[in-house]
Amino acid sequence: MNTLISIIVPVYKVEDLLARCVESLLAQTYKELEIILVDDGSPDNSGKICEEYAKRDGRVKVIHKANGGLSDARNAGMPHAKGSYITFLDSDDWVHETYIETLYNLLKSTDADIAACNFLRTSSENVSLPAATERIFEFSNEEALEQIIAFGEFHEQMVVAWGKLYKSELFEGIRYPVGRIHEDEFTTYKLIYRAKKISFTTKALLYYWQREDSIMGTGFKLKNKLDHLEAWRERAVFFHTEGKEAFSDKSYRSLFTESLATILTLDEMEDTAGRKAVLEKLEAGRNDLRGSGKWKIKLMYDCTLLFPGIVIGAYKTFKKIKK
Repeated sequence: MNTLISIIVPVYKVEDLLARCVESLLAQTYKELEIILVDDGSPDNSGKICEEYAKRDGRVKVIHKANGGLSDARNAGMPHAKGSYITFLDSDDWVHETYIETLYNLLKSTDADIAACNFLRTSSENVSLPAATERIFEFSNEEALEQIIAFGEFHEQMVVAWGKLYKSELFEGIRYPVGRIHEDEFTTYKLIYRAKKISFTTKALLYYWQREDSIMGTGFKLKNKLDHLEAWRERAVFFHTEGKEAFSDKSYRSLFTESLATILTLDEMEDTAGRKAVLEKLEAGRNDLRGSGKWKIKLMYDCTLLFPGIVIGAYKTFKKIKK
């Protein structure tokens, strides 16, 4: 095993957690690594800790940049990645010592372009691999996309950026959207669509730190939801452009139902500005549909935009009955 693998780790305000992340990478059973720590303008001692690791182990490289967010940090690391394969790890998470070796062997043995693993959410550092029997799945790109778009059994494992080993060439012309939350939703489907095969192991080799102040752990935020809706709209347009109408239709339907569910939440909060912003996302989706043959989907959008009170009221009643 002498193939170089690049690991890109965005770093921001994690001085108390960074050592756990980096130590787990240095302890990998697969040794041919370059560990790219991207200090995203962190105001604490994270940047200094990165430099200390670079002095300690020649495989560690450090990039210091102005704060630009998670996507910008990942993007900044990619031009420096020399490996044939790339993986990402968030700096508050850590991995099992066999993480890289397992994914690399899985990718090679199944002739896949992406290898993915399961993960374990935890708020405790005292974790170990679950005793469950390992299962291996081999997906075509469309089967993996179905997991994402139709919310299959492995939706979450497929949609996230981390927990995967990618062939580096998949990223040619693809970068993460700067300033967006749910950056995975904007990007991962494009990489999977470009791949021929995606292999997945049910081994939980990545430990996802569930802290209360994380981006995704702070309750309802309108910007987060609007970015999520925009990701689905872009995905719908992407697959329509690629001639994959089934995926495009499902994405437009997801955008529609999630928009209505979000409006119900905003109505409870009496957030009229937020309600208007979500309806604008629906209108943008409706504009995308102009000239297409998706008349059933267009009708759903048209009715909602023309008679929002009636449609949203009916949806609210439907949700109550369903409960």
